[in-house]
Amino acid sequence: MPGWPVLEHHVTDSLGRDITYYLSIPQGRPRPLAVIIQGSGCAALFHDTDGRRSTRFFALGAALKDGRFTVLAVDKPYAGLPEGAKGTGAEGCDARFNQDFTAERWLAALQAALADARGQPGVDGARTLAFGHSEGAVMAALLAGHDATITDVAAFGAGGPTQLFDIIAFAYLGGGWAHVGRDGLDGLADQVRAINADPDNATTFVWGHPYRRWSSFLRVSAAEELRRSKARVYLAGGTEDQATPLLSLELTAATLLANGRDVTLRRISGADHSLATTPGSTAETAAEYARAFAWFWKTDPLRPEGKAP
Repeated sequence: MPGWPVLEHHVTDSLGRDITYYLSIPQGRPRPLAVIIQGSGCAALFHDTDGRRSTRFFALGAALKDGRFTVLAVDKPYAGLPEGAKGTGAEGCDARFNQDFTAERWLAALQAALADARGQPGVDGARTLAFGHSEGAVMAALLAGHDATITDVAAFGAGGPTQLFDIIAFAYLGGGWAHVGRDGLDGLADQVRAINADPDNATTFVWGHPYRRWSSFLRVSAAEELRRSKARVYLAGGTEDQATPLLSLELTAATLLANGRDVTLRRISGADHSLATTPGSTAETAAEYARAFAWFWKTDPLRPEGKAP
């Protein structure tokens, strides 16, 4: 990556898959590790444009530009969109991706990359930040719930009990899933029963993803995984988020707070799922990510003022 020293690594995970991950090369002494997890879809982290490597993964760029972390990012197995394809759903993805991708299998890839990265130069294993947005936030919670070495989690639009609760909440609140409506909740239950009756079906799609993906992710509770973890938690979401209702984050924060956990919830008035009050404003998204990075550094007992090493 021009201007960003990043190396490609490979490791075999517990399922026998070859996992590609990328690790930044910090200058100076080892830095805390920041695991940056992408959202939904099958786009690869990096692509070639006019002979140069670049990324559309905004959070990865933000973490690399921050410069205070050793940054880890993992490619989803079989990632890669067909030429010209766009979007965050999975309907345009390779059949191998849809057959492979579940929360549990994605977790195995992340765990393998994290374990391998900890042995690489430039990594200070004393503190590790799991950082994710949308589906990535759910996975950051899942990773923290299964890895006690995750000391901090920054999750944007993470949801509450399950993504199914998010849909139900919108049926009452009016939002991204408002078309379900209260009268349609019985139909929603029927759809979930259909998914559960054919949980490994990777060719029948609903809500942009195959049954196989939904049967896995609908079982994941970000709130429960974070409660089970030992991590400090930073949550943020917009009041106008049409993908994950802020009410879900409130429930997660309340669960953690009631259990005596160190949790911060930032409610962004007027912001959408990308954390922006102006649609498409990457500057607003970057500012919110910077707040989370500052939260991490200002609470580092070795650097109380959040200064870069």
